[in-house]
Amino acid sequence: MTIRAAVLGADVSKSRSPAIHNAAFRALGIDGDYGAISVGPEAFDARVADLRAQGYRYLNVTIPHKAAAFALADRHGPEARVSGAVNTLLFEADGGVRGENTDGAGLLAALADLGVAVGAGRVVVMAGAGGAAAGAVEALTRAGAEVRLIARRPDVASELRARLLDEQRARVTITPWAGDGLARALAGAAVLVSAVPAAVWADGGAAAGLDALAGAAVLEMAYGAETPLAVAVRGKAGRYADGLGMLVHQAAHAIALALGTSPPLAPLFAAVQRAA
Repeated sequence: MTIRAAVLGADVSKSRSPAIHNAAFRALGIDGDYGAISVGPEAFDARVADLRAQGYRYLNVTIPHKAAAFALADRHGPEARVSGAVNTLLFEADGGVRGENTDGAGLLAALADLGVAVGAGRVVVMAGAGGAAAGAVEALTRAGAEVRLIARRPDVASELRARLLDEQRARVTITPWAGDGLARALAGAAVLVSAVPAAVWADGGAAAGLDALAGAAVLEMAYGAETPLAVAVRGKAGRYADGLGMLVHQAAHAIALALGTSPPLAPLFAAVQRAA
């Protein structure tokens, strides 16, 4: 039987997820078919119900549907429950829908690839407080990192912080992005993680303060053509990586949850580079 799965987002026409997941199916010797489906917020729930009825095994979810996916699930993994965001919907044999968030696991693995060990006392600056950041903040604080959350909307950041467990919440501070907020947050930080759309960094006001990187690493969740952030941190960051590594790692984790077996990583990285 063919395993069917897909990624859903507002515009996933250029998504690399099909390349990664189809490579994983081949590496595991599985008959599978993974596609990309663009869908707006108004049609998201109905499209998920339709795909479930067609026998899809799992769905991955990206901007802007992670909160909607959380609401659709009737059971949640711990990362999803705390973050309030779901990036993987699993259709289970008993008829249930399980929501998981693999963003955090993907981020921690991608940071390790970048040479950044996240643990107790390590300071991470997270730019953004939306669905992309939610699972990442949960994973970082669970690992013991101190997270400085920089947000253009501090109220959204406060809501994210409030969903964390008490001991995790104590590791998060919130700083408005305006003025010298970014520079202050970066002082002494090991890494800057960008969880905002790539175009945000084209604004000179948003990018002000990047001089304070002082050799810290930068991981950007966005990927594709060279981004404004990649240009802005050249000569300032010790190391830079876009979001492709995180995408591969979070996909591998999602596949393991859905199929009960972990795919080898090398074919997945090779596939995403060919797709690039």
